Amino acid sequence: MVVAFLNYIFHPLLGRLLAPVAFGDVQALLSLIAQSGIIFGAFSLVVVNITTNIEDARERNAIISALQNVAFYVVGFIFLILVLSISELKSFFNFSSYVPLVGLAVILPISSLSTFRNAYLQGSGNFSKLSLSGIVASLGRLIFVFIFIFLGLEVLGATLGIVMANICVLGYLFYQTRESLDLSIKSDIHILEKGSLKKELVYGVLVLFATSLVTLFYTSDVLIIKHYFSAFDAGLYSGISAIAKILFFAVGPSSVVLLSSVKMRHSFIDNSRALAKSLAISLVVGILGLVAFYLFSDMIIKVMIGSKYVPFAHYLPKAGLVMFLTAFANILVFYFLALRRFFLVGVSLFGIGAMGFILLSGHTSIAEVLNNLLLSLVVITILLITVYVKDYFHYRSSP
Repeated sequence: MVVAFLNYIFHPLLGRLLAPVAFGDVQALLSLIAQSGIIFGAFSLVVVNITTNIEDARERNAIISALQNVAFYVVGFIFLILVLSISELKSFFNFSSYVPLVGLAVILPISSLSTFRNAYLQGSGNFSKLSLSGIVASLGRLIFVFIFIFLGLEVLGATLGIVMANICVLGYLFYQTRESLDLSIKSDIHILEKGSLKKELVYGVLVLFATSLVTLFYTSDVLIIKHYFSAFDAGLYSGISAIAKILFFAVGPSSVVLLSSVKMRHSFIDNSRALAKSLAISLVVGILGLVAFYLFSDMIIKVMIGSKYVPFAHYLPKAGLVMFLTAFANILVFYFLALRRFFLVGVSLFGIGAMGFILLSGHTSIAEVLNNLLLSLVVITILLITVYVKDYFHYRSSP
């Protein structure tokens, strides 16, 4: 929750310091970082699952080490594509300079190294060190970004601050895992002859699809609106989206804990209890937040991000509902991911297809973009709940 709070306050404070156009550039950069993190998220959840379910330390380290090598090749390919298409991306997202995209290129390899050690802490249930990792990242971003902005660097300063925060968290993770996680090339690679790596890569494909679904719905509103609308309007909406994301940040920690709590060897009832607790937390937090957004949208915008964003305050309740439904669906996705349920691939393809439809056709107004996101999220959530209900009746009918 501390990490979620620090992640959240970064956006409204940044909105007060930057003009709407510059703020829109930084928010688009953060959305692109999140979307590029889909790849890292896939590897991360695989490592969490490995750490949770494989007790032999030598086998665990060998598989994680091999996965890290695969990740390096993937990151290298993405880095090359980014460098070759940097001009086209700048034009497509209406960036005012190349700085955010250069920052993204620098962050990619840093995030790759951090991902595996952060996931190891999560999978081993070391939530204190995991939370401190998030605090280092969030607090470091706050400190560095605001120092550079006060020096007058604006978008360049925000980008540099984000890069510096990533470097700090990488150093912290190496220190915390230096004795328990050996990812050197000399790890017991012969263990991989058992076929464990292939099995985990197959699971990684599942994770990739599922996390793509959640990340796209969490981040794409800013990118779609930045592409189709003016830089000024996109900047104003970015402020509204930043406030709305409080619901996603607030609910997010429960899904992180859920992933390490749900185990394939546990009974349906035990796993369901963990799921019920996470959903209960999300409903309480989400309903309270949505009521506040609907009743006090103008006041919330003025207090949290400034009066210059008030003209778009009427979008806050609907944007908040998008973030809440995304967080709710994310909990269900994490539950099925922990159980390695491959039907998520089909659900994810549907969601990604719906996002493509929104990008291509549903953009005559900001309200239309949000309505289409909501409709897609409702359908996805119903699909996930339907599968859970089916599992429940199967459990009840089994001897």
